[in-house]
Amino acid sequence: MNKPHSHNHNHSHDHGPHTHTHDGRTHTHLPPADMTPSMRNLVALGVSGGLLPCPSALVVMLGAIALGRTAFGLALILAFSVGLATVLTAIGLALVYARKMFDRLPIDGRFARFAPVASAAIISLAGLALVVEAVLRMGA
Repeated sequence: MNKPHSHNHNHSHDHGPHTHTHDGRTHTHLPPADMTPSMRNLVALGVSGGLLPCPSALVVMLGAIALGRTAFGLALILAFSVGLATVLTAIGLALVYARKMFDRLPIDGRFARFAPVASAAIISLAGLALVVEAVLRMGA
């Protein structure tokens, strides 16, 4: 986000997101306003997420067809899609409204670099636990 700019001034400052004045001119380092998600964008995200082909929906539909209950299968898929759209929209809204809270958190570079490693380690440990459980159930 930080774009280099060329002007001379005799003080240093962080070029993170902020607005400041020097040499009688005010300029900003804030992201453009069009980068902020709007309600319309969030609803579009939810709807598009609900329209994506889903392997689980295909399994449900094929199972419903095999049981001769096609209408029930369509109703289940509709409910699934509406639920997915609702969840995606809710997460987007939560992130938009929580942004101010995150701006106040004292997050330094070390934490930001460590978080992806920690989450990857947790997911790897969960996967390892599933593998161990599967191997034990097979009797090995």
